[in-house]
Amino acid sequence: MRFKNLFFDLWYRFGKPPWSIDQAQPDLIAAVEKGEVRGPTVLDVGCGDGNNAIYLAGRGFNVTGFDFSAKAISIAKQKASEEKADVTFFTLDALKIGDIDKRFDTVIDFGLFHNLSGDKRKQYVRALSNVCVRKGQFLMLCVADQAGEYPVYPNRYPPTTSQDDIRAYFSEGWKIEWIRLGVAKSSEKFDDYSAWLTSMTFTK
Repeated sequence: MRFKNLFFDLWYRFGKPPWSIDQAQPDLIAAVEKGEVRGPTVLDVGCGDGNNAIYLAGRGFNVTGFDFSAKAISIAKQKASEEKADVTFFTLDALKIGDIDKRFDTVIDFGLFHNLSGDKRKQYVRALSNVCVRKGQFLMLCVADQAGEYPVYPNRYPPTTSQDDIRAYFSEGWKIEWIRLGVAKSSEKFDDYSAWLTSMTFTK
């Protein structure tokens, strides 16, 4: 995990990851404009350099964001300062999300779930229950099984995700409201990818 942190820190320091598009993901913008994001409190899991969180803060949400890359968080804080956006950013491994001593009306994950596999997905889903209020929302965008080759990482990592995968991992404690095909928008050097946008409600 320490090596992975270093990898992403170096990527943010010397390059630009494909998901860093200098704006919020279009599917998040569309969901907000349709009134599909519940508030007032929102937690952005794996927030990267902060584009989604800063956008939500600008729309009146009370936003907290975290990422395991310290460099990404440093960039996010600088962006928020420049845009005078009131967002709380900090560094944390998503698998330790249960350590956060607060619950949120909505938790968003735009690009983290598909980086996990197997037991780590199960651990992550269990931990989400510690940060979401009852009847709260989890809004997730993950690379879809019909996205084709995902060349950002070798050996088809991260794994793509099917609707059946989503329903299976969130079968307990969650009610899936809808799943629809969206797009994981990438920076200009990379292709965009088909992604499942899922809204679900925490029922426990």
